[in-house]
Amino acid sequence: MTIHTYKTERYRGCPIYYRNFSHCFEYLTVVKGEIYTAHIGVIPTNINRLLHAIGAEKSEYSQQQQKKAVIYLRRLAETTIDFVLGENKNKK
Repeated sequence: MTIHTYKTERYRGCPIYYRNFSHCFEYLTVVKGEIYTAHIGVIPTNINRLLHAIGAEKSEYSQQQQKKAVIYLRRLAETTIDFVLGENKNKK
């Protein structure tokens, strides 16, 4: 199984890591020394599966699908970070 890691981002001083393996996209973040994670399942389109199978595409997912998955995961990560940090958000 191949794990694809995307560019690390930061939100409120916390790193956010994005990964894709099989049909799973996940984020990992570290807040106050603790690791938090969540994942979503994303099914590639049939045409992308075919293109990947014949070697015409490196990934089963289109650029648009990958971008949308990472945007969704970023929102999940931001919500987690805001929840863990609590009231500090309004004080910055």
